[in-house]
Formats: sequence, structure tokens, C-alpha cells
Amino acid sequence: MGIGNQTNLVYLIDFGLSKKFRDPGTHKHIPYKKGIGFMGTPTFASIHSHLGLELERQDDLESLAYILFYFLWGFLPWQGLRKDKAICESKHAITTHKLFLDLPVEFRTFFEHCHSLSFDGKPDYDHFYDLFGNLLLQEGSQIDMAFDWDVILAGGKN
Repeated sequence: MGIGNQTNLVYLIDFGLSKKFRDPGTHKHIPYKKGIGFMGTPTFASIHSHLGLELERQDDLESLAYILFYFLWGFLPWQGLRKDKAICESKHAITTHKLFLDLPVEFRTFFEHCHSLSFDGKPDYDHFYDLFGNLLLQEGSQIDMAFDWDVILAGGKN
């Protein structure tokens, strides 16, 4: 978390598996490949990673969705499964999972959009911003980039 006048910033770290999705010389999207092998943490890895496919932007968003689901549910349906195949099968079934139905529709919309992308498809980041921004407004929050704990401290309550 940021400090001082940057307390509204969240810093993400651990980009150990990051790579460019476009060739630096040609600026063309990297090619689709099979047989890459698994990369990532099984709990949060995309289905493509479990299948050993080349990873791309869709996979980053799928992993983000799993993190959001974890924050909302407090667990993931495949936690505790030991076999990679069982985890992958459980992830394939997530759209029919009962818990998924208990979330605001925006989360399902986000997840389904991510899965609808082609390998080199560009995610609609503006749509995601609007989608979750509208959800915040519906829930009575505002997009002020202030964290709850900042508001509480500024109000003198702790």
C-alpha cells in the first residue's frame, strides 16, 4: 500500500511469470503454442495454464477473477483438491456453481467476457471499469479512490 499522499495506491508485486504478449520487434501478438507446461499457483491459475497452453491476457483476467471470487466467498470450490486434473475440472464447472449465482451479475459478465476472448483478443478494459464502477454506485459506494480505512481515519474514528 502507498503511504503519505499516495495512500490510495495499491502496489502489485511478484511479476515473476510476466512476459510480453507482443514481439518487441514486430509488435505482433505472440503465437499460440501447446505443450508449454503448467505455470502459476494451481488455486489461481487459469485453465489454459492447467492445460499447458501459451498464456495471454485472458489468462491474467481469469486469474484475477479467481482472486476476486476468493475475496468474496472466502474460499474457492477447488481448494483442498490435490490433483491438478480435479482442480481444472472444478474450474471448468465454475459457471454452474451455486456460489457463482449468489454474486452480482457483473462478476459473471466479467468472467464470461474473459472466456469469450480469442487467443489474441484484446480485453475491453473500459467496459470492465464501467461495469464495476456501476456496481459500486448501485451498492452505495463512490469511485473516489479512497479506501474505507482512509475515510475512517480522516473522520477521527478508529
